[in-house]
Amino acid sequence: MSEKLPFQYEEKPASLLISRRTFLKITGVLTSVLAIGAYTVTDFVKKRNKYIKMRQKGLYKDDLRCQRNNLPASHLNPTVEKFYRDFAEHPLSETAHHLLHTHHYYVRGKLNMKGERHG
Repeated sequence: MSEKLPFQYEEKPASLLISRRTFLKITGVLTSVLAIGAYTVTDFVKKRNKYIKMRQKGLYKDDLRCQRNNLPASHLNPTVEKFYRDFAEHPLSETAHHLLHTHHYYVRGKLNMKGERHG
């Protein structure tokens, strides 16, 4: 049952589809793209870790300054206690939410605490 097809199928040798030189060019370009992408990602991660470490250092510095001033926890701060007693009833109240949550950004380096430089 050998039927004659209207076309003849021939598989070309691989060297006719893509030459060795073309293959090396393509793999070289792909390798370069992957290497540059990997470098960019690792650079981003390093910068992110740097900022996280800077933030941790600043928070630890703030904590130490508060402990030196006998304020080991924010809720023990006399000013905070007076604020809640006079204005905001209790922590997490709706009044406290409206008074304390703003959409403004303050430069923390310009804040002072008992004459000490913040930041």
